[in-house]
Amino acid sequence: MPSVDTLLEMPSAEPVGQFETVAGTRLHFLETGPEGDIPVLVLHGASANLRDPLMGLHEALSGRRVIWLDRPGLGHSQRPNGRWSPQTEARLIAAFLYQRGIDEVIVAGHSWGGAIAMRLALDHPRAVSGVVLIGPALMSNVGDAAFYNRATHWPFIGPVITRLIVPVVARGQLESGAESAFAPEPMPENYAERTALDLLVTARVWKANAADMARVNTHLAEQDSRYGEITQPVIIIAGSEDSVVSTRRHSLAAAEMLSDGGVIVIEGAGHNPHFAHAERVAEAVSDITLRVQARRAAAQ
Repeated sequence: MPSVDTLLEMPSAEPVGQFETVAGTRLHFLETGPEGDIPVLVLHGASANLRDPLMGLHEALSGRRVIWLDRPGLGHSQRPNGRWSPQTEARLIAAFLYQRGIDEVIVAGHSWGGAIAMRLALDHPRAVSGVVLIGPALMSNVGDAAFYNRATHWPFIGPVITRLIVPVVARGQLESGAESAFAPEPMPENYAERTALDLLVTARVWKANAADMARVNTHLAEQDSRYGEITQPVIIIAGSEDSVVSTRRHSLAAAEMLSDGGVIVIEGAGHNPHFAHAERVAEAVSDITLRVQARRAAAQ
């Protein structure tokens, strides 16, 4: 396999990994690292694809087996037709793991990927040994969805947005939007190119992402009261200056509901601590691994 740096230099139109067809849906993923401890499944956030966490975390997690997945509908992964939710997404991801012969994972989710990680832990506990969340979106009542996310699926207006407006207007705002997510920390050099950020403005990906975000409150309301059911160990890493997902309203509030959970707040960090603070994420993965091993030893 080419080096990760080589993969990150590939054009956005070229998949960097391989494909697995699960229940008729073609999913794009990349596996890195050696066999050994419990593998880590990494789920990227909204508007992104697997190359975002790959760029931020591949060095810090180089000693682990990691499955980097384009979430269904984003990146180069397909999404089935029909109504979509974190529940259906978690079901498809669990089927993907089973089909790949992966019995259990530690799942690490960033932003909206954190919501999916929690749904996976709730609905498929045998597949998830532990959870690491990075700037996660977890609690409902976060305000109305942006107009363009709601309007993307309206009759007549929707096709105009996806085919005419998005390719021109949204493309020009990709980099500034990414900069604001990193703030107050600097955005890494060549971030937009190396993470194939422009995949977002393709009609298929834009529609899938907009569908997720248009119903974000409904999606989270269907699961945020259940976090107390999660028995797996959970570590949440969040930035004190996150202007995208409030650390107080999401990370701190959700942690209070967890039976074996805690929050690490990184002072001065924004929404993407998996870049400047990647080692903190790797330490959390190692901590979760030790907790899982201790539980197993105690049960014997």
